[in-house]
Amino acid sequence: MLRWLKGFLFIRDRDFLNPDRTILKTSLLRIILLSGAMLTASIVLHSSLIAYELNLAFIISITVSFLTVLFLTLWFTRKYLLATSISLLAMVIAACISILLFVPDFNLSQAGITFLYTLPLMALFLFGRKVAVIMMLFNVLPFLLLLRNQNIPPIIDIDIDISLPATHAYLNGLLFVFFNICIPLSAMRLLKTQKVHAQQMILHQNDLQRTLDQYAEIFENNGTASFFCNEDGVILNLNNAAKEIAGEVTLNRTRLCDIFELTEDTSTNLLAAAFPTHLKNNNGTKYLLQKASLEHHDTLLFHCHDVTEQANHAIELSRLKKHHISTHFYDLVTGLPNENHWYNPAPSTIHLDMTVALVKIDNLSQINAAFGISVGDAILKAFATELKNRFGHHAKIYRFRGASFALEFTSQPLISPENLALQLRERIPTNLQLKQEQQIEYHLECRVGCSSGNKASPQQAAEQCLIAIKQTTQASPVMVYYIGLINNLLEASSQKAKIRDALKHNRLEMWLQPKVRADGHIMSFEALARMFDEDGTMIMPNTFIPIIESSQLQAIFAIKVFRQLLQLIRSWPKNVPLVRIAFNLSGQDILSDRFFKVLIQTYMNHPELIPLLEIEITETSVFSTHKETGRRLNTLARMGVSIAIDDFGTGHASLSQLIDISADTIKIDRCFVSQMGISERHTQIVNAAILLAKSLKLNVIAEGIETEAQLLQLTALGCEQFQGYLFGKPAPANLWLKTFQMQTPTHWFANKKSAN
Repeated sequence: MLRWLKGFLFIRDRDFLNPDRTILKTSLLRIILLSGAMLTASIVLHSSLIAYELNLAFIISITVSFLTVLFLTLWFTRKYLLATSISLLAMVIAACISILLFVPDFNLSQAGITFLYTLPLMALFLFGRKVAVIMMLFNVLPFLLLLRNQNIPPIIDIDIDISLPATHAYLNGLLFVFFNICIPLSAMRLLKTQKVHAQQMILHQNDLQRTLDQYAEIFENNGTASFFCNEDGVILNLNNAAKEIAGEVTLNRTRLCDIFELTEDTSTNLLAAAFPTHLKNNNGTKYLLQKASLEHHDTLLFHCHDVTEQANHAIELSRLKKHHISTHFYDLVTGLPNENHWYNPAPSTIHLDMTVALVKIDNLSQINAAFGISVGDAILKAFATELKNRFGHHAKIYRFRGASFALEFTSQPLISPENLALQLRERIPTNLQLKQEQQIEYHLECRVGCSSGNKASPQQAAEQCLIAIKQTTQASPVMVYYIGLINNLLEASSQKAKIRDALKHNRLEMWLQPKVRADGHIMSFEALARMFDEDGTMIMPNTFIPIIESSQLQAIFAIKVFRQLLQLIRSWPKNVPLVRIAFNLSGQDILSDRFFKVLIQTYMNHPELIPLLEIEITETSVFSTHKETGRRLNTLARMGVSIAIDDFGTGHASLSQLIDISADTIKIDRCFVSQMGISERHTQIVNAAILLAKSLKLNVIAEGIETEAQLLQLTALGCEQFQGYLFGKPAPANLWLKTFQMQTPTHWFANKKSAN
C-alpha cells in the first residue's frame, strides 16, 4: 500500500530525479488534494451526522457534494492536470464564498475568508509566479472585508443558514488542514526535489571537473609541445613540453611570432596546415608548427615538432644525391654496387646465364620509425657485411633502392633457383646486433624472390624476383618465380580491391571468443574482426590483415573496428550480463594520431566504457617498443584503461614492456601452451611466465587451450584464466550472447565436453 501511495503521489526516489515539471506539478496537486480530502472527510462525516439529527438534509448535500468534487478532482489528475488545478482553486474560492454568504455569524465566516490566503501558494505550486501574483491581488478583497469587520449585505433574498453547533470547529479544522498539513507537505515535496537536483548538479560538476583534470593531464604530459592560440597568434595556454621550448611566456600577451621566426604571410595568417620555422634566438634548431583541427572551438591548437634531425638528414640526403651522381654505380651506405651497375652489365658478361635472388628487409621502415634512420643505415651496413661473409665467395651482391639486395650467381655449374631458395631459407640473417652503448638485437623480417635469367636482360630477372617476393608470406618468406605467379599477383590485386570495398561499405562484424575460468565460467570476451565480401563470403583474417598492414589502411581499419565494438556494447541485451571485452591494437595503431584521438575522445566522453574495454597490445611489431607507444599506453592506463600484452614471449621486448608499459595482464602465447606435455622447456617457460606475473601482481591468461590435459597442467601451475577452442571458437556476437543468456557457463561447458 505504501509503495502504491508513493507511486501515486510521485514521491519515489526516481521521481525526485525526474526533470519533467508536469510530474512535479501533478505530485504537488495530488499531495494537496489527497491530504485535504482525507482530513476533510472526517469533518464532512461528523457534520453530516449532526445535520441528520437536526433534519438539515441540504447541509448533508452540500458537504457530501464538496467532498465528492474533491475526490473526483483527485481522480482526474491522471489525465487533466490543468483542469484539475483550476478546479482546486475554484473549489477554495467557492467554499469561501459559500461560508461568507450562508454563515450569518461573521466571527465564524472570518475563518472561511482567511482560507482564501492559501490561494497564492497553491497557484505558485501549480501555475507559476504570474497566477500567484493574480491570486495575491485577488486576496485584497477578502482582506478589505476583514478590515470592515461585518458581513456583506445579502445579494439575493435567500434565507439559508448552514451553521451547525460545531461550525467553528469545522472551519478552524479546515484552516488547520490546509495551512498546517497540505501546504507544508507540498512545500516539502518541492524543497526535496530542489535538494536532490542540487546534489545531482554537484555530482555532475565533480564528474566534469575530473574529466577536465584528466584532459589537462593528457595535454600537459602528452610529450608533444602544444600551443593554444587565438586567431591573432596570441598564446592562451601551453603545455610543459612547449614551455621547455618557449621559455618565459606571458599568457594572453606573448604571440607565436615573438618566439618563432615566421614569415610576414604566416604571422598574419595562421590558418595554414603546417609551416617550418625556428626559434628567433636559435637558428640551428628547426621546428614544424602543425595546426590541429578543433571542432566547435574558437581557438587554434599548434603542435610543435623538433625536425632538426630530419632537416639535417634532408640536407645530408641532398648532398648524398649529388654525390651519387659522381659515384653513379656504387651505394654510399654499404659500398656495394647499386642498381645502375646491375642494369648496365659489362659487355664481356652479357652472354652469361645467371641465377638471381632479390632479398628485401621487409620491416626496415618500422625499424627506422622506431629507432631512427641512423640505426636503419647501420643495419643495412651490417646486413651487407653478413651477405658478403656468407655468399660473397660465390655471388656478386648489389644494393638496390630501399632495403633490397640482389645476389647474382654466374659460376659454373650454375645453381638452380630451387636449390638457391633452400640455401637462403637457412642462411639469410634474421637477427643482427649492432655495436652500440646498449646491445640491442634487431629482428629482421626478410622476403626473398629467386629466378633464373641472363645478363643481357637483368631488368626482366629483377622483375621476376619482385613478382615472387609479392607472393611470399610470413610463414613462407622465400619464393621461386614461375609463370603462374603472375596470375597469383592478379588475384592478390583483386583481393586488395575486395578488402578496400569491404572497408568502404563497412562489411565488418565483431566475433567474440570467451575468456574463462577452469570451470568454464565466462570472465570476459575477446572481440575479433571478421570481414565479408559483397556476396557474403568471409574474407579470412590471414588474407585481409597482411593486405591492410601493407596498404596503409591500418588506421582506417582500427577506427572502423573500434566503432563496431562500441555498437556491439550499445546493442548488448539488457538481460545479459555486460562483461569486459578486449580488442587488439598494434603499436602502429597506437602511434596513429588519427586513431589515438578517436580512442582518447571516446574514453573521455564516455568514462563508463573504461572498465568495459580492454586493450590487447600485440608485441610482434617493432612499433610496440617505440617510446611514444609507451607514453600513450601509460596515458590510457592513468585514465583507468586495462592493458594486456598479447602473444607474451614471442615479440621484440616482452620483459622491457612490463617495465615501460603500465600493463595489468599478460597473455601467454599459444606456441608455448601447445608444446606443454611435449617439451619440458616450453613447460618451464610457461611456469616462469605465470610466476613472474604473480610476483608483479599481474593477471595472466593462457591462450590456445585445446585439450583438457593442457587445462589441467596449466591449472596445476597456478593459471586461473584461459582462452582457446576447448571453451569455444570465435563466433558471431549474437550466438555467444544467446548462449550466455540461455545457459549457465557450467552447463554449456559440460555440454560442449560431452559433445566432443
